[in-house]
Amino acid sequence: MEYIIGVDIGASKSHLSLFDTDGTFVSLNHWGPLNHEVLPGSYEQFEDEFGQLLMQALSASTIKIEQIKYTVLGVAGVDTKKQHTIISGIIAKLGLRHITVCNDAYLGIPAGSKTGTGICAINGSGCTLAGINKKGEMLQIGGVHDISGDKGGGGYLGSRLVSIVYTELFRKGEPTIMTPLLFKKLGITSKYDFVETIYDKTDDGTFGMNKCAPLVFEAAKQNDRLAAEIVLEMAENYANGISCMIEELDFPQEDELYIVLAGSVFVKGKDPLLINTLKEKIDNDNPGRNIQYKLLDVPNVAGAVIWALNTHNNTGNYYDKVCAQLYNML
Repeated sequence: MEYIIGVDIGASKSHLSLFDTDGTFVSLNHWGPLNHEVLPGSYEQFEDEFGQLLMQALSASTIKIEQIKYTVLGVAGVDTKKQHTIISGIIAKLGLRHITVCNDAYLGIPAGSKTGTGICAINGSGCTLAGINKKGEMLQIGGVHDISGDKGGGGYLGSRLVSIVYTELFRKGEPTIMTPLLFKKLGITSKYDFVETIYDKTDDGTFGMNKCAPLVFEAAKQNDRLAAEIVLEMAENYANGISCMIEELDFPQEDELYIVLAGSVFVKGKDPLLINTLKEKIDNDNPGRNIQYKLLDVPNVAGAVIWALNTHNNTGNYYDKVCAQLYNML
């Protein structure tokens, strides 16, 4: 038997999936964060841990590395040519041949679009847009830290919430429902314990800015003006980036255009304000286009599997077969 591997490497979790070259599921393997930018040991730690994940997956299925015919890796933290070269070198060193390495945001396109083209907007731990057109041209917008000034991702939402609460407490800021919500979450009874509690809980690992993101949506649902403002500025940030990508990749006006929304903030957000506002602005900025919005309902790694199968077999499209097998698997 021959096999392909699809990999989704993130800043909070990672997945490696094995399929045979006919498109039949073998296994889905879980790991923690493997983005070299969040690992203390950077690229060296990535090589060590990814090597462990790979060997664990192969040995559990009694598959030899020589049986792997194609591998696609979507890697958070691959934003430049240099990073791409380094990661590709590590993968080859581990014994995999015939590989494609890209930013993990690109995986959402084959995972959510039957055509394998379109735009994916990631709103999870971070904020990234990726696009692929019919010519195979690819473009990434955002996801490069302070350079791109992203207004998205759980970390951004959490930091905005915490700073607004601090402003209410100590700079006579506008009162917000987010303050009692955050106090309840952290067990704070006095504003004078606010900073101390955040430092302590950050040090012991029980607090992270991204963990506060749901509170923004909870407050917005209760008509909190400041929470709604955060959500609206996030929607505008994404919509403007998507409209720019439509122009840059020159998607034909007459074609159906898939926009895939992925990541926990989009998929698990409980208030419709973000997605409804996003859609409205994109539609208004791109009149006459046939835009299909897709909330990703399969693991992002499905995109890597589909990509690997389509490339290796050079025929057909494995979208339906792969998605059916990975649907609701996480």
